[in-house]
Amino acid sequence: MSTPTPQQADDLLSQVESSQKQARTADAWPLVSALFVMSAGVSVGLVGIGLIEDNTTQLIILGAGWAWLIPAMIVYLVKALSWSRRSMFLLLTWLPVYFIAFFVSVILDSFDPTSWAPFVAAGFLWVASPILALVGLRR
Repeated sequence: MSTPTPQQADDLLSQVESSQKQARTADAWPLVSALFVMSAGVSVGLVGIGLIEDNTTQLIILGAGWAWLIPAMIVYLVKALSWSRRSMFLLLTWLPVYFIAFFVSVILDSFDPTSWAPFVAAGFLWVASPILALVGLRR
């Protein structure tokens, strides 16, 4: 194997940079769509918990909201072929935020059914999700 010339080395480096840029672009939109779908699903479930007093109906609405998490993750896992570090970092930091917001608001609502916690958590997710999606789109 021969040592590349300086020109060949520069060409190889530019190819690497181009590949990295394409990888970031390729997984940005699946990440954005997954974040929005997850935010919508979890928020709908939280609003249902906040509005409805009947536990069975709460669970049905909650299940319907959480059911959207599965297709969102499937689309992201199938379409985000590049798996850039930035998108994985955003996803792995955002998923715990979903779960924390969800569980804290459900626990607070179980102690006090008139609590505003589910509405606050749903609003937080609706506001924070587009901001995080814009960070995911940033190059």
